[in-house]
Amino acid sequence: MQSAGISRIFSKAIFILVLLVMASHAFGQYIPPYEQNPKFNSSINPKFTTAINPKFTPAINPLFTSAINPRFSTDINPKYTSTINPKFNYELNPKFNSRINPTFSFEYNPAYGGRVSYYMYNYDADLIGLLIQVNEQVMLYFSKAGDWIGYFIKAKDNYNLFDLEGEWTGRYLCSDSNNGYNLFNENGDWSTNYVK
Repeated sequence: MQSAGISRIFSKAIFILVLLVMASHAFGQYIPPYEQNPKFNSSINPKFTTAINPKFTPAINPLFTSAINPRFSTDINPKYTSTINPKFNYELNPKFNSRINPTFSFEYNPAYGGRVSYYMYNYDADLIGLLIQVNEQVMLYFSKAGDWIGYFIKAKDNYNLFDLEGEWTGRYLCSDSNNGYNLFNENGDWSTNYVK
């Protein structure tokens, strides 16, 4: 009688242990590596490194550098340049190009083990998004939970953010000159979000 009770407790413990292992595996893939984690590497954190903070470095701030501001440079603005607009260039549009659509190409979907290329953080260095580079021109954008929420299309050194319907959100990434990007809105204001 007592061994049956111990057996049930042991079975429940094993079941809980299996669930914990499965959960840690599911969420473990979204833990950024050290070199891409600004909580542990202050050299990639704009809160502590002014060279990659657009508030202190005009060369990486579109308010002061018109060449990286789509408002003043039509060749990086998808409203004026059809080659970087997924409504006109279907090769760049995951809705029409199944090779870059994470619903059909599991290698580009973090839920199925797609390798994350970059991580998006807020100013407090909290993880808020995942980016997967599918080719030289397109990066898919996922929430930190792994839900597909948009995609970025390259425009020179910038990346413009589009929603799943192919509409430009007005937001874009500008290089921070240190293997990362800062996210700006259409007015050129830094959102304080950044990518590493």
